[in-house]
Amino acid sequence: MDKTRYHDLDALRAFAMLLGIALHGLLSFIPTPIWPVQDSNQSEFYFIPLMFIHGFRMSLFFFISGFFTMMVWQRRGSVSLLRQRTKRIVLPFVIFGALLFPLLNNMEAFVGKAENNRLPEQAQRGKTHTAFNPEHKVPNDLGGAAREGNLEKIREFLKQGAEVNGKYDKDFTPLHWAATMNQVEAIELLIDEGANLDSRDGHQSTPLLLAAFFGQTKSVEVLLQRGADPNLRNKDGALPAQAMTANRAVTEWVARDILKIPMDWAKIREGRRQATKLLSPESALPSNGRDSNWFVRNYFMFGQFCTHHLWFLYDLVYLTVGFVLLAGILRFFPKLAVAKWLAESPLRLLWLVPLTFWAQFHMGSGEDGVFGPATAVFLKPDWVKLGYYAIFFGYGALCFPHEGFHKKVGRFWPLHLTFAAVAFTLALLIIEDKDQDWYYGWISLYSALFVWLMIFGLIGPFRKFFSKENPQVRFVSDSAYWLYLAHLPLIQIIQFWVAEWSLPIFLKLSFVCVITTLLLLLSYRYLIRYTVIGTMLNGKRYKTNATH
Repeated sequence: MDKTRYHDLDALRAFAMLLGIALHGLLSFIPTPIWPVQDSNQSEFYFIPLMFIHGFRMSLFFFISGFFTMMVWQRRGSVSLLRQRTKRIVLPFVIFGALLFPLLNNMEAFVGKAENNRLPEQAQRGKTHTAFNPEHKVPNDLGGAAREGNLEKIREFLKQGAEVNGKYDKDFTPLHWAATMNQVEAIELLIDEGANLDSRDGHQSTPLLLAAFFGQTKSVEVLLQRGADPNLRNKDGALPAQAMTANRAVTEWVARDILKIPMDWAKIREGRRQATKLLSPESALPSNGRDSNWFVRNYFMFGQFCTHHLWFLYDLVYLTVGFVLLAGILRFFPKLAVAKWLAESPLRLLWLVPLTFWAQFHMGSGEDGVFGPATAVFLKPDWVKLGYYAIFFGYGALCFPHEGFHKKVGRFWPLHLTFAAVAFTLALLIIEDKDQDWYYGWISLYSALFVWLMIFGLIGPFRKFFSKENPQVRFVSDSAYWLYLAHLPLIQIIQFWVAEWSLPIFLKLSFVCVITTLLLLLSYRYLIRYTVIGTMLNGKRYKTNATH
């Protein structure tokens, strides 16, 4: 039985895991609503390294996971594979999920309270940013008239044939704009003229949800009185009552960067308190979960069980079970020569890229999965995303038995990495126009090409420099799993700690990532490596006279 240990792929898998710390470290420095901590100094420039890492990191991980899954299966069989994967995947998911999910679910509330405590101190230093009024030219149409509450213009546009339920600026209907800007008389007029109370914008939000989000109490009251449905969810699964739980950073991001409207955080907070009283308990309680049972409050988000950054373990369970079932079926069929060609042929990109392009294209609609895979963190499977990763997992498994793959892949890694950079640059040039005509298709194609070029490009240098056993590299490779599992609450706390520091972003980002990594490396060395937790994650390790 072949006992070869692939130190290079071990190191490459660890590299993919550790990049997760860098990726999550970036999130507080870019204006995005998905992260509970928003730094006082942000720049859209950092979307570029974020997109670059996201474009290949987890695909690379699943490719290597498929490779090692086939290795274990060939050496030990299906039963042993399932036993090992239960120990290394299922148990960590259950144990770490039980401990970490409540921390992560409540991190936004913790950050919100801590930010409120900071406000008096920031006010003394003149650093509060709770109100702003961005410049934005209001379109001269029915949507613009509703936004400004100009009843005369609204009537004029309607007489000219403007569609009362049409989509205008920001993909809003006039009723969306009137509700967002608290133009109560305009709301009444538009409803009288036939406006759909439950119309949806591009994010599937209703006028009632937007009014609640911005704490527009009078608008909420009128919409409810006229029959608006408080139980309609938007694309994120949020109800109006849940939308009001968004923190200041998220609210500012939507107001300033998306809608270009004035915002006063103090008024919004007070408005939300009043709007909460207007929304019925039946709609409010299940949506935000704060008054529901303990389990829902700590493990559910948007009405669904949230796996946060451990979603990949959940996907690996599906892929491993699927692998075992497929391997069992294929035992009854003769080995096909085409498998060898698929693994060893230098023309592999001619079929890998179109297959990946198809999955990439159907994964997102211009918002999720634009460049690189969509991120789905809920327990309910996202079958398109799972199919996308199955391509990489399956090809990794296909490649393991074929000697030609081991000898040939990665030989031209400088070219692969160069062309990957070209594909990434081409995507950057049109990413802002992703919703126009055929641009989204091109971005999906560049994404599919980029990810495979990066995978084959990175295999080369890691094979060149890390093929031989090295105790230090082996220690980092072993620690990477623990670092990724445990890093998320820690990195968010450190991000909050530095959020108001007056330092360049690069210095703060480096500090966040380095301190997080060092603390977790120390914890692995002294608290995890030689314990039952370390055995569960990496197998039994024994202390030696060496440093690690």
